[in-house]
Amino acid sequence: MTVDRARSVVFGETVEQYEAARADYPAELITDVLAYAPPGPALEVGAGTGKATAGFAARGVDLTCVEPDPRMAAALTAKCPDARVEIGVFEDYVPDRAFALLYSAQAWHWVDRERRWDLAHAALAPSGAVAVFWNRYAVTDPGLRAALAAVDDRYGLTGSTLNQNSPVSAGASAHQLADDPRFTDLEERHYTRTGWYEADRYLNLVRSISSYAILAPGTRDALLREVAGLLGDGVDMTFITDLALARRAG
Repeated sequence: MTVDRARSVVFGETVEQYEAARADYPAELITDVLAYAPPGPALEVGAGTGKATAGFAARGVDLTCVEPDPRMAAALTAKCPDARVEIGVFEDYVPDRAFALLYSAQAWHWVDRERRWDLAHAALAPSGAVAVFWNRYAVTDPGLRAALAAVDDRYGLTGSTLNQNSPVSAGASAHQLADDPRFTDLEERHYTRTGWYEADRYLNLVRSISSYAILAPGTRDALLREVAGLLGDGVDMTFITDLALARRAG
């Protein structure tokens, strides 16, 4: 599958909104990933502004971060100065060591589907762990969530990551690596949190998502006006973080 490279680096145009509006990742998730992985250096794929990086850096992990957008990488370096940052796509990255952990937060879908697990396997030490996780966002109130989803539908954004899912934890699903004998000890975990987003933060969240960011400016502005008209002062949000874990066999 060909990756839409233009869309994958559009986040650099919204660095401030991305950093201000995107949710962090649960401390419990960081603890679980590090307990699952053997000790050693970690490789992050698609680190962005460091939303996940900061949590691992605070635990003293030796981090190498691959990030394709120089603007995002600059924000990442400012936040996590001890992390080694490599600017480029993961498909072109040549590891200089074997990693005990490879993880990717909200970015694994931007890696070539035909190659990504081969590349992960090659980057990991024997028994090294891979952790892929992402946040799903939904307005908690079902009526408002449906109204916001209807705005998306009118602008052809049925595949956006906002308000397309009910804010409940995901049930059991087939692990991405269920049929790959190179990986073992497959696990999936889910973490649910709630929080309040002021209207401006919610609008910045919209701006930071690629499906909205690639809209023509006039179209995007019209959509944002409709969304703003529904929000009031802000919204209660439900965040579901999905985690898939696996270990390199042998």
